[in-house]
Amino acid sequence: MNEIETAFVKPFYRRMAGFGALRWADEMWADLTAAGRHVTQADVSWMLRTGHWRPEVMGAWFSLAVPAESITADLLPAMAGSRGSLTAGPLAVAAALVAGPDAVTAMTDYLTFILNRPDGSQFVVAAAVEHLGSDPVIDPTAAGRRQFQNLHEFAVRLREAFQPT
Repeated sequence: MNEIETAFVKPFYRRMAGFGALRWADEMWADLTAAGRHVTQADVSWMLRTGHWRPEVMGAWFSLAVPAESITADLLPAMAGSRGSLTAGPLAVAAALVAGPDAVTAMTDYLTFILNRPDGSQFVVAAAVEHLGSDPVIDPTAAGRRQFQNLHEFAVRLREAFQPT
């Protein structure tokens, strides 16, 4: 395990995967936001490029701590290449906030992939596409919209907390 995994992945990934952030983040809020104030763009890029779900989950959340223009090129391929519910929600929310409408193509790529193996995450990602003002390739469910909205509100709060005080 390298230093990035030790500092930014291992302490958080289990509870921040999928929709876990909505349930567990308050419990580790102080540690998570402190880590976000120390993470670098290079750290986040590495997490998003690994191709492994644990670092990708945290790369999604920590992408909110670095300048958008420095991380979009790594965040969008991670979104497009997500392979399921452990990473799709966090990546979709982060991509929506960091890249805005530029994230729609990556989200659509994910939706096209996951339609062959639906796991519920497709409805959250479809809600993200809809949130960005585009028509998703599948209709989001009411539950998917609610989950996206809850994750989005959390992500906005987290991004604000990452800012230096």
